[in-house]
Amino acid sequence: MRNLLTLGTAALLLSASSCHRKCNDPKPQQPECYSGVVVGDACMDGILIEVDARHAIGRPASGYGNNVIAAVNFADLGNLNRVGQRVWFSYRNDPNQQYPNRACPTNTVPLPVPHLLLGNIASTACPGSAPR
Repeated sequence: MRNLLTLGTAALLLSASSCHRKCNDPKPQQPECYSGVVVGDACMDGILIEVDARHAIGRPASGYGNNVIAAVNFADLGNLNRVGQRVWFSYRNDPNQQYPNRACPTNTVPLPVPHLLLGNIASTACPGSAPR
């Protein structure tokens, strides 16, 4: 019985020390940086971005590309919303924010692409990003 107790205590201490190294990492994770080119604007979707192929986060959209996402927070892109503009960004997927906040005068349906909230939007590469 004493051996079992000693063995159990040792296992508990070993698992706690391994979590300490992993759980208390002093370097917080930075959001991943993605890049792509603005390919359009769709009323029900927002700004459409063809994401670079190395980042398979989008879906095909006829007439726009094979790895397309929709930036539902299109206003945050400011002057980076022009077709042909290269952008770098991070993103999050919020189930409560899947469509841009604007009135659409035509009867359309959203494209079957991920509708994402972009952050850290810039016209220059993120630090440490590979060149395009």
